[in-house]
Amino acid sequence: MRTVIVFFAGNEVGGAASHLRTWAEGLAEARTQYQYRFVSLGDGPLASALERTGGSLTKVTGGFRAVIDALAQIIRQERAWLLHSHGPRMNILAAYAAKRQQIPWTATIHSNPLYDFLGHPLKSFLFPKLHLWHLRQASGLFVVQPTLGDILPCKTILEVPNAIFLTPPARSRHEYRAFWHNQLRLPTSTRFMGVAARLDPVKNLDVLIQSVAKIPDPDVHLCIAGDGRERATLEALADRLGVRERIHFLGFLASVEEFYGALDVHVLPSKSEGAPTSVLEAGFYGAANVGSDIPALRRMLLDGEAGEMVPVGDVQALASAVHRLFRDDALRDHYVQVFREQVLPLYSRDRMIAAYERGYTVLEEDAVRTGKIVPLENRTEWLRE
Repeated sequence: MRTVIVFFAGNEVGGAASHLRTWAEGLAEARTQYQYRFVSLGDGPLASALERTGGSLTKVTGGFRAVIDALAQIIRQERAWLLHSHGPRMNILAAYAAKRQQIPWTATIHSNPLYDFLGHPLKSFLFPKLHLWHLRQASGLFVVQPTLGDILPCKTILEVPNAIFLTPPARSRHEYRAFWHNQLRLPTSTRFMGVAARLDPVKNLDVLIQSVAKIPDPDVHLCIAGDGRERATLEALADRLGVRERIHFLGFLASVEEFYGALDVHVLPSKSEGAPTSVLEAGFYGAANVGSDIPALRRMLLDGEAGEMVPVGDVQALASAVHRLFRDDALRDHYVQVFREQVLPLYSRDRMIAAYERGYTVLEEDAVRTGKIVPLENRTEWLRE
């Protein structure tokens, strides 16, 4: 059985982490044609989550050269035929390790590389260019939504759906709202809109906070789950706009069920997205979605059939869409029903596993055709140049 090395950052907590965790959990129960070895750079929430799946996990540490050396050693020990990385920094490290061992390398692109370092002037100028230059060396690239392939310097683009696997809620939506009313010491008349995201400029959370000031219903409060370098700036903005008492920064939450279960409306006003799991999770737990009109969200919300779409950065349009949903329970319920029936089935972990294995077959056939490897039935080793 051919071995794939999957390389990721152990401290990842964003959408890529949800993607990897769902994938690893699915692999633990599925029959596959490939053998997977997960390699974590350092420790952290994602490394711990993958350890709990019972799969093979190795942790590596150290600086740039030490990590490349460790990856190369694992490739040799496992006689791996493919290295598969996730995340800009991991992709750069993987490119060097794969070149050293002369094996194919691929990566999953979870978001637009041009937006990966917004808010850091020097990094945003240098790192996207460096990342894209290394991606040219990939044998092929997986994307979580097709339009990402348009900006990638690689001929072989393979689509893989993001996925979620969630259990039905343990309590009713009324009980979840009551929980947050109590936690935040709010009257029972309070209704919640919210978002779970890293506090990063690409998420446009300043636009979301500005929209709260334009929603006339004082009983509508915004809950923001997640953390990041923009938190202080966003809190200061809420103070300046006079809406600080209606905006609640909850920090990182280990359980999304209690959060999404309390929301009437989930809002993601991002400048760019891949295939955000937050939209899938919110819809699963019964919140109506509002998203910025970008390719990823347009696709997930079925061009407005499964949620509201608003122009990127348009504060008034966002406020109007949210206000409309809070006033129209039937419309909100309609969006949730369409989302559950037509969207969620497209993002199952079985579809994710199948898409990856189809993609690996394409990459393997390309490698055989170009003479980098020979078929397994003839020889299991790589041909060295």
